[in-house]
Amino acid sequence: MTTGDRTWKPLELVKVTAEYLVSKQVPNPRLDAELLMVATLGLKDRCNLYAGFEREISGKELAGYRELVRRRAAREPVSRILGRREFMGINFQVTPDVFSPRPETELLVETALDVVRPGREKSMMTPGKTCMAGNPGGDGNLPEELIRALDMYGADADETDLREFELPQPIGETPLRHPPNPPERRGKASVPGYEGPILDLGTGSGCVAVALAALLPAARVIAVDASAKALGVAGRNAAEAGVADRVEFRQGDWFGGCRSGETFALILSNPPYLVDGDPDIWPEVSRYDPPAALYAGGGGLDCFRRIIPPSLQWLAPGGRIFLEVGAGQAAAVTGFLRNAGYIESAVVRDYGGMERVVTGMAPAAG
Repeated sequence: MTTGDRTWKPLELVKVTAEYLVSKQVPNPRLDAELLMVATLGLKDRCNLYAGFEREISGKELAGYRELVRRRAAREPVSRILGRREFMGINFQVTPDVFSPRPETELLVETALDVVRPGREKSMMTPGKTCMAGNPGGDGNLPEELIRALDMYGADADETDLREFELPQPIGETPLRHPPNPPERRGKASVPGYEGPILDLGTGSGCVAVALAALLPAARVIAVDASAKALGVAGRNAAEAGVADRVEFRQGDWFGGCRSGETFALILSNPPYLVDGDPDIWPEVSRYDPPAALYAGGGGLDCFRRIIPPSLQWLAPGGRIFLEVGAGQAAAVTGFLRNAGYIESAVVRDYGGMERVVTGMAPAAG
């Protein structure tokens, strides 16, 4: 591809685009420039982008890429532009009817998996894991010309690029605490015999439920959401991931989707916890995610007040609840759990140091 006398190659154009997105105050400019280029060229992933660094961009490809970049510069999220978002290594369909999966929610799933199988191989499921510049595909025998290209164009594609759309939040004061007394180690790769059942409250795109079903191949997952449109998206995502036979989607308001007499080994939820009007909420979130999936009253705590008190009746003795929380909310949510009768509550920080997941254990029977 040429513009005037200029011929562009993918990584050259990515670098220029990243600089342009910086000028527009777009978060994660390098990562976004790469993802848009991958989509434009019809590549499988970012590894292929770096492997094909010597190819030239056609005029048609340049025009398509420019349009995608224009939309991103206007703060439209990449997930909305492409209609897809990766979560726990699974590609999810994203529509205006659902909250776009976030890397921080992967910690919610990871924390539950740590309890179920604490000895698993985590390197396969690191939040935001991707083929990074400087190590595409993890192959240590890279051609010299590819190494040179990575040195020239990939230096700014570091781990900070992975925190797409994470809101700037203050770090809490509570020290990192992992769930105490984890069960016996069950192996690194999977727990074929773990059956659950597991409840996902407010499933949205289905990312949590589908990821759990994919990683726990014997588990049965119930996923509840108040939105029929969201459940439609979630159902399609489960089918694409090959787990539709083990995830049951139900419409209802929180536990309104559960049936009398049911109990669950695990309950997970990423409920709305943002405060409407918070100036720290990025345009990518406030303009494009459905408000019902974002905002809660009472300082963002109202959904926790609705979920936690009745939740013990739906947990089996010794079962656990896992809740994603916002900045500064962990102490309050921990207090709600204790007041409801939970034991062994714990708080887990994300990789940015923020208290992100609160968990509690149901008392043993008797």
